[in-house]
Amino acid sequence: MSDLISVVVPAYNAVPTLDETMRSVLRQTHAELEVIVVDDGSKDATRQMAEAFAAEDARVRVISKPNGGVAAARNTGIDAARGDYIALLDADDLWHPDKLRRQLERFHKGPSTLGLVYNWYRRIDTSGRVVDPSATPIVEGWVLYRHLDWNFVSNGSTPLIRRSALGDIRFDSALNAAGNQGCEDYLLQLQIALKHQFACVPAYLTGYRRTEGAMTGDAGRMIRSHIHMYEVLWPDLDAAGRELARRRMATFHAEYARNRIRRGKVGEALSAVGQAFARDAAGAPLKLAEQVRLGLVYLSRTGAAAEHGVDPRHFDAYSETEVDTVWDSRRRLQRFKNLAALDAAYDPRMVGRPAS
Repeated sequence: MSDLISVVVPAYNAVPTLDETMRSVLRQTHAELEVIVVDDGSKDATRQMAEAFAAEDARVRVISKPNGGVAAARNTGIDAARGDYIALLDADDLWHPDKLRRQLERFHKGPSTLGLVYNWYRRIDTSGRVVDPSATPIVEGWVLYRHLDWNFVSNGSTPLIRRSALGDIRFDSALNAAGNQGCEDYLLQLQIALKHQFACVPAYLTGYRRTEGAMTGDAGRMIRSHIHMYEVLWPDLDAAGRELARRRMATFHAEYARNRIRRGKVGEALSAVGQAFARDAAGAPLKLAEQVRLGLVYLSRTGAAAEHGVDPRHFDAYSETEVDTVWDSRRRLQRFKNLAALDAAYDPRMVGRPAS
């Protein structure tokens, strides 16, 4: 079996970060790579920077296309890939040198039904410094129900995917077209989880770059993206999966109501409240009450710097196993107990059959 890994790097106006990102790919200890940089109609020197890497390293290819969004750019790269494994890497994220080697080893030790291997990550700022606590979940085997409940993989620069598990699945551009981009990674992972198992490498191998300002500005869009994602996935879910999706959509509608109130959009907030009750009439009052509580917490913290106790060293200064903070997993793991039992009994042969 070939161990060629195709790394797809979608890039749009990525000059400030692409150099560091590419160097983190090309220093991988698993050297059997092809790196496909997809320039998505950049207006800066992204293409020229990528072509400079291609001139120095024969493993790098550059594809240019008109701007169409990150989902379309990733799909272009996947369609051009030759490897038996696919890894996606956003043009501002970083990898530990042993990331792909350790993930590939996990594939070799796993069953033929193993379709995706993920690892832990660290959140980094624009300078590559670690800024927030990192979750350290280990969720393995059949994971569909737990993944529906919580995106424990969290980002698109972490998974290594077996090409045969990906098959004809591609990133859904409909979310982008509807203005609801953000959950394309999560949707694709769930589509893989319908028929394949997941495994975890318990090490911090990805530097996931997100700034606080960007997260706040995109909050409403990300909430809509989650709701849209569940709607896209709905026809493929069984009865248990639909029940989970229904409750999660109600939660996101309640969260969207709070988001709209904060922005003074009372009509949109009331509509979101109605959607929350329509999805989960029994659970909606508690979901909305929780959002009120969170809103009060937000107001009490406005203007104050968050104190996470994270050592703000550069991602590269941490070892792959060095803990940045202790993750408080009690509530999450408690929620996962029943879902783990559901996953253990999951039958992928039920995929595509009508849910009652």
